[in-house]
Amino acid sequence: MRLSAEHQDVLIAMQQGDRLKVHRTVDGVKQYLLHRLNEAVAVEIKADVVDALVRAGLIESNMKFPAATFLLTDKGAGLVARLTGDKRMPVGPRNFG
Repeated sequence: MRLSAEHQDVLIAMQQGDRLKVHRTVDGVKQYLLHRLNEAVAVEIKADVVDALVRAGLIESNMKFPAATFLLTDKGAGLVARLTGDKRMPVGPRNFG
């Protein structure tokens, strides 16, 4: 997959601790929001950007309802570490310790 600047921005934001969530209504409407670590206002992310990252195996959902959180996969974490030159990741289910 060729990453656009938008794809890279989302991955880097997740590496830095921002949370990407999909908010669902009972009617099934989805809204993807990037909740910034240090800001009160979340940024809306286009569904096709999130879908491409999922299909590429770079992020995965924790499958919670009504607001699932996306996590970097090992593949995504490796890629973003190469992009930024920084191997640090926020605490998560894979690197808790």
